[in-house]
Amino acid sequence: IMSQLKMYWFPGTEIAQYELPEGYSISKYKTVADRDDWVKICQNGLAGEGHDGYRTYADAIASEEDIDPERDMFFLDFKGEHIGTVTAFVIKDENIGDVHMVSIRDDFRGKGLQKYLMTAALNQLSQYNVKFVSLTTDEWRKSAITGYISAGFKPVEYDIGMEERWQDVLEERDIDSIEMY
Repeated sequence: IMSQLKMYWFPGTEIAQYELPEGYSISKYKTVADRDDWVKICQNGLAGEGHDGYRTYADAIASEEDIDPERDMFFLDFKGEHIGTVTAFVIKDENIGDVHMVSIRDDFRGKGLQKYLMTAALNQLSQYNVKFVSLTTDEWRKSAITGYISAGFKPVEYDIGMEERWQDVLEERDIDSIEMY
């Protein structure tokens, strides 16, 4: 299995603040119904059909001791309905922020909405004086990678072959040069 791509965001990097378009809002996890919506969003946007979203939730959120859904899980809503999600938490032992499980429902993709979730996540994590914020993603999530770069994340070369993989991704996205860690 190939390692996921990794990106870092460093404190002091400007966090772009955007006014939400009419009808959109940011909310937080409150009840088990929010978990069910998270499962639908991630099945639709990350895990794929036929994947057990509740198992994904158990593995990615519920079993992570540093995650408190009510504090760390954000939703992008359209007219009160959850259509996107991000989890932003601090790995306490390491004092590193983590942006986790970023997903937008298919029917809302391609509208540049990820930036609102990234702003919410980075605003939250920047309050904790973390060393840096980390995220991992897959090469095929091209528009997500573009969004992360726009939010100030930089590629990380942490495994054999990463530099070449990043070069291919950046070339495909028409990004000439970017600092790599």
